Amino acid sequence: MIFLGSTGPKSADAQTYRRLLNGRSRYAIDQMRAAATVGPAPTPAANRPARAANAPDFTTTQRLDLNVPPAVTADDAFFEFLFSKAPIRYAELHRRADQQEELPAFRLENVKLTFQVDADYKITRTQLTDNVVGIIEGSDPELKSTYVAFGAHYDHVGYAQSELAEDGSRPGAPGRVTPGAAEDRIWNGADDDGSGTVAVMALAKAFAEGPRPKRSLLFIWHAGEESGLYGSRYFADHPTVPLDRIVAQLNIDMVGRNRDDQASEANTVYLVGSDRISSELHQISREANLALPQPMKLDYELNDPAQVEQFYYRSDHYSYAAKGIPIIFFTTGLHADYHANTDEVSKIEFLKMSRIAQLVYETGTRLANLDHAPARDFKGPRAGKGTP
Repeated sequence: MIFLGSTGPKSADAQTYRRLLNGRSRYAIDQMRAAATVGPAPTPAANRPARAANAPDFTTTQRLDLNVPPAVTADDAFFEFLFSKAPIRYAELHRRADQQEELPAFRLENVKLTFQVDADYKITRTQLTDNVVGIIEGSDPELKSTYVAFGAHYDHVGYAQSELAEDGSRPGAPGRVTPGAAEDRIWNGADDDGSGTVAVMALAKAFAEGPRPKRSLLFIWHAGEESGLYGSRYFADHPTVPLDRIVAQLNIDMVGRNRDDQASEANTVYLVGSDRISSELHQISREANLALPQPMKLDYELNDPAQVEQFYYRSDHYSYAAKGIPIIFFTTGLHADYHANTDEVSKIEFLKMSRIAQLVYETGTRLANLDHAPARDFKGPRAGKGTP
């Protein structure tokens, strides 16, 4: 799949489609089953040198020894050749993209691309971090060798090292700067994902102090989610317990607020992915909710395959789902402080967060006492939106 343009057409709302544009490669590979994606090389910034004349045609930061379709970039000369017999030539497509005009979609007939890869790796930067893993052993002599996994990510986007500019802006900020709060240089991430981190801590304490279920319980606080799900990907590739012994993974990411801070969302939690691999898991979660003293409204809008934010692919649960493990992603959705320096603990709805933790506890208990692993029928996401 070939894509051009970095900003999208003028008719598209920039805020709504910004993350979608940034995730085009992932969408093409994961949902449209593209073998690879090719996009234009980014325009060099003023302080970076232009592309060298003898530079390779394709560049990527991905490891090429992994079984992952490549997402690569190419220069103008390549695209001019590729579109030389297309209905619209590259120069015209390039002009339209620069002007943020609508671009046509068409197939390149009788075109075959062969990737001949001569990988030359160079370490440019390293950052040392760790996943944090804890286990509570189950009570059943046989089932205790299987696990229900609970997870959240404890990293966020960091802090601003630069001083305020003369105009009061915060150059080089790691995330969004809320207007009027430019002096705040720490991105606390209270909801993303401090809320999930402490919820998993509370779950671990509750299970440790309460009756032990039959299966063992695996608690993982992942690092590097914001950088590309690195911590969960690493665990899925190098698990501390056999991966085929994990019957389900329950991921908690952003459960401390109401979506867009709407009071009408006070009783709502969004479940993503609960039905995609195991419809039995989906039903277990619904029964768990109904068993609560105050059941919550379970909303599946963010699980819709047409949902523009594509949440199913954006948090740590996906590293497990990609291995075929049934998952549920619990979240309360986005708000104005998402990835902003004003995502602070003073805005957390603690009562709501505790009720979601109770829902996860009830779901996890039922899974841990189930006499069989939830059936993996891979029926895929349900159509439509909202609560069924």
